Amino acid sequence: CQDVEILCDMIRNGMSCARIDLTNGDIEFHVRSINNVMQAAAMVQQMVAIMVDSVGPEMFIKSGDPETYIEGWPRWGKATDVQMGQAVTLTARPGATFTADRWPVSVSNFAKMCKIGDSIVVGRYLSTGMEGTSVTLQVTDISDENDVQCLAMNDASLSGLLTIFIKNCHEDEEEREAGNLPILAERDVEILKILSSIKNGGSDCIDFLSLSYTNCQEHILHARQTLDSLGLANTKILAKVENKKGLTNFEDILNAADGVIISRGNLGSEVNVEVFPVLQKALIQACNNAGKPVLTTRVVDSMTVSPRPTRAEATDISNAVLDGVDGIVLGAETLRGLFPILTVKTVLLCAKQAQSAFDNNQYFSNLMKRTHFLSQLESMASSTVRVADKIQAGLIVVVTGSGRTARLVAKYRPDVPVIALTVPRIRADAFNRWHYSGRHQARQSMIVRGLYPMLAVGTADEGGILEDCVERAADLGIAGADQNIVILFNPPGSEVPVIKLVSVDRQGKKMDRRVGSVANNMFSASSVSVLGGSSGSESSLDERDVGIFP
Repeated sequence: CQDVEILCDMIRNGMSCARIDLTNGDIEFHVRSINNVMQAAAMVQQMVAIMVDSVGPEMFIKSGDPETYIEGWPRWGKATDVQMGQAVTLTARPGATFTADRWPVSVSNFAKMCKIGDSIVVGRYLSTGMEGTSVTLQVTDISDENDVQCLAMNDASLSGLLTIFIKNCHEDEEEREAGNLPILAERDVEILKILSSIKNGGSDCIDFLSLSYTNCQEHILHARQTLDSLGLANTKILAKVENKKGLTNFEDILNAADGVIISRGNLGSEVNVEVFPVLQKALIQACNNAGKPVLTTRVVDSMTVSPRPTRAEATDISNAVLDGVDGIVLGAETLRGLFPILTVKTVLLCAKQAQSAFDNNQYFSNLMKRTHFLSQLESMASSTVRVADKIQAGLIVVVTGSGRTARLVAKYRPDVPVIALTVPRIRADAFNRWHYSGRHQARQSMIVRGLYPMLAVGTADEGGILEDCVERAADLGIAGADQNIVILFNPPGSEVPVIKLVSVDRQGKKMDRRVGSVANNMFSASSVSVLGGSSGSESSLDERDVGIFP
C-alpha cells in the first residue's frame, strides 16, 4: 500500500511498524514507499518504525517479464493453469523459456537440492493457500543436472510473482552454498545502500532488517557486517525462522538476533500440522525468556478478500497474544488485500480483547521461576515491575538511551503502560562527524509489547524532564489524577539506577510536588551498568499493547 491517506488511517487504527518488502518492485518504488510512510507518520503525528524485509535466498519460477509496471510496481499476468496429476519439469537449463509444463527456475544447481519424493510448493508470492494460486509438486525423477520431473498434487491457477519452496531442503549437504544463494542477495545490498541515505527525523530511516531464511548464527553476523559497512550500525536484525534448519539452530539464532519473526507460511509447510501449535508456543516462550521481541505472521489470510476473519483466525490471534507474542505481521492482507485498514483494526481488537484476559502476575511468577540468574540491571527492571504492582501504580516510566532497560522492564509484562522516555543526544564520532540519536532508538521499541516511547523535550534538567513526561502522560490520558507512577532512571553523574515514586496531582494535570519531594530513592543497586534505553511512538500513546505490522 502506497496511498498516504490509507497509511494514515492504518496508523490511526494501530499500525506501529511498516514493512518494506524488497521481493517485488523496483528501487524507486521502495524509496517512495518509505517516503510515504514517513509523510503519513508526520501527518498523524505518530512515530512509525520501518522494517525492511530482505529477499535473501528466495527461489523463483522465471515465468516471464511483468505485463506492465505501475509506478514501479510490476503487474504480472497469468502464468498457467495446472491440473492434478499433470507432469511438470522444473529446469535450470540456461535459456529455457516458460511453458505450461516446463518451468525455468532461478537457481543454477536446483536439481542438486532435490531428491525423489520431495515435495515442492510453487505459488504466488504471499499466497494465502485459499486463493488456489499455489501447487504442491512431488519429485518423481531427476533427469540430469538441470531437469527435475514432478507431478502436480492439486489443481491451481498460477499468476503473479511465483516462488519455490522445497520442503525439508537438503541444506546440510552444502548444495545451497554451491548454488550461490547468500543470506543477503545482491538486490538486497543494492537497495539497502540507497535506502541508507534516507533520513527519518535526523536518523537512519531503517529501524529493522527482517532477515529472510535465517538458518544459523553466521547469517546474522554476516548481515550485521553488511549493515555496518552501509552505515546502518543502529539497525536491528530480526531473524525470520522459516525452515527446520532454522529450528535446529534456534538457540544460537536467538542469542545473535535482536528479535525473531516466526514465518508461519514456509515453516508451517515443513512442520507437521499437528506439531506446529505446540512448536509456536515453545518458540514464543524462548523469546520471552530471553527478553527479545517475537512476531508472528499469517494470522488473517482470509481478510485478503473478506471483511471478516474466520473464527479460527480470531482464535489464533488471541492464542498468540496469550502465549506472549509481541506483534502480528500482516502480508497479503495489506499488500494486495481489499480491506487493509479494516484488517489492522480487526487484528488489534482481537489482540486487545486477549490482552484483557492475560494474567500478568502469573506470567511474572512463571518467568521468575524459569530465570536462574538475573544481572544487576535486570534485577532492577524486575523490581520496578514488582513495585508498580504492590503500590498499584498506574504507569511506569523508564528514562533510557538505547532501549535496553526499557525492554527489560517490558520483558516482565507489567499490567500498566511502560513509557520509554528517550533523551535525544548529539554526539561526535572519532572523525568529528556529528550524530543525532533518540528518534531512531525510540522507534525501535514500537515492536515491543507494552512499551510506549516518548521523546524527552525541554530542559536538560532531570527533574524537568520527568515533570514534562508526567504532564504529557496525563494530557494523553495515560496517567490519571492521584495515580502513583514508578520511575526507573540514572541520577546525574551516577551509574547506579534507582527507582523513584511520584504521583499525579489531584487535578490529574501534572506531577504532585508534595509527593515528589518525599519520594526519595527507595531502591538502588550497589553497582549497575549504565542504564539502557528506549523505543517507541512519539507523542501518540494510546491503548495499544500489541504492534500491528503490515
